[in-house]
Amino acid sequence: MGPDTYPDEWRPSAADGPIVVVVDGERFRVEMQADGGCRYTWVSGPNPGYGFSSGPVRVAWKSAGGRPPAPLPQPLPPIAHHRRSIRSFLAEIDPETGYLSD
Repeated sequence: MGPDTYPDEWRPSAADGPIVVVVDGERFRVEMQADGGCRYTWVSGPNPGYGFSSGPVRVAWKSAGGRPPAPLPQPLPPIAHHRRSIRSFLAEIDPETGYLSD
């Protein structure tokens, strides 16, 4: 599969290693972390190493017995989620500087 042909429903994991995702013609290196977080590096951007990160999904829960039950495992985000995150990031970029707008 090429970086712009990953199916939207694919859920890459840390074991898949870094992958490259193309969104609106821009290339991003996506590194999934073991805890479910992600690092996104804008490979085709004007500023080397620039990008953003996202944390893992957090879930709050409560039990009647006083002790919390083990949390259910959260599914890893699908490629469609990664593409939306990247589009949101790109929408905030100042085209003159290549960095997030103030």
